[in-house]
Amino acid sequence: MIEIKKYEDKYQDEVIRLVLSCQNDGTRPIVSIADQPELLNINQEYFTNGGYFWIASENNKLVGTIGLMNYGNDIGILKKFFVNEQYRGKPYNLGRKLFAELLDFAYEHKFKELVLDTPKNTERAHKFYEKAGFNKVSQEDLSIKYDHPYTDSDFFQLKLS
Repeated sequence: MIEIKKYEDKYQDEVIRLVLSCQNDGTRPIVSIADQPELLNINQEYFTNGGYFWIASENNKLVGTIGLMNYGNDIGILKKFFVNEQYRGKPYNLGRKLFAELLDFAYEHKFKELVLDTPKNTERAHKFYEKAGFNKVSQEDLSIKYDHPYTDSDFFQLKLS
């Protein structure tokens, strides 16, 4: 059975391993831990400012992650949304379950908007976000100054209120 729970530091190495494995699956430019130092301090980067980071595991094996950074002004940045390839789609629908956790948290904590970036060539992710209600926007049209992408990215925005 898959369990979705709050990140703890004891999962740091597994989170890094899963994220890098998903990012460097051959479909996008190579990404290293140096490109995303927030993974080395998830508690500080996510929890301290009112965000959250979830992990999903099955039989003590990490199979998914999703994070929400609090940008301020009731805006959240969806980050590190990765699911082990074997757990994508049916029968697990783990991506949907992780996103539902994040969305529940965002509504409960009165976020009014979510933004994210994702590599241009990740069409499956784009379809997921669009189906979830996100709109593709230009970086300039985001309501925040967003300097996080380390790849050639598309940007998405979801109004919650």
